[in-house]
Amino acid sequence: MSSIAAYDPELYALLHVGNAGDLDFYREACSTASSVLELGCGHGRVLRALASEGKRIVGLEIDAGLLGLAERLCSRLRQAEAASISLVRGDMRDFEIEGRFERIIIPYSGLYCLSSSEERRRCLTQIRRHLAPGGEVIFDLYFADPTHDELVGEPVKEDGPTKVATLRWRDQVWEVRERSRWDPTQQRVDVIYEHVPKGGGAPVLTSLCHHYLRTGELLPLFANAGLALEALAGDFVGGPLREESELVVGRARAQ
Repeated sequence: MSSIAAYDPELYALLHVGNAGDLDFYREACSTASSVLELGCGHGRVLRALASEGKRIVGLEIDAGLLGLAERLCSRLRQAEAASISLVRGDMRDFEIEGRFERIIIPYSGLYCLSSSEERRRCLTQIRRHLAPGGEVIFDLYFADPTHDELVGEPVKEDGPTKVATLRWRDQVWEVRERSRWDPTQQRVDVIYEHVPKGGGAPVLTSLCHHYLRTGELLPLFANAGLALEALAGDFVGGPLREESELVVGRARAQ
């Protein structure tokens, strides 16, 4: 069986396709901005949706494989759109990019990739430094509160394997199964994806670790970095955050 470290950027891109409606949301949120910075841009899925002649769109990504895939995919855009995108290899916990940005975005639960309060503080401090006057920080996260509250006082919760997708990769059809482990004491979720080739052969395992936040932690987290959290919605169209919500969509400005 393949090791958990054996992942391919193209395989990651095929499985991690974002949340329904997120591209339209970020297009609208950034439509009036001349400069946008995306932290954790991955394979450039959101960047490509924002590309526009005359804009400055910068994507920061720590993973060299994903950044290389982003470069290849962005190069397929129309010349004027491709020219609006710059890609930078770097760490969202400690980055320096010339200029300031009218929008800084962290889509698809990117904040959960930071493993501690110190890492989150460093990231948001850098965001504050790179934010243009009047600019906005915009992010979306999966809503972890209900599961966390359900597990308080209980041992870790393990789910799966559950089939989550069927993909075509390397001229084969792959069935993807997910196993997850929630640890409420650490506010941590570990996920293993098992990609099983239908034509036979060894599975490929990939992993993901998230350190999730409860919504009550967001306001002080942003405030401590000099950012005022102005809105928390439960979806991409501004609906209220409810117990049954799947997402938390936030917007903040400099204090």
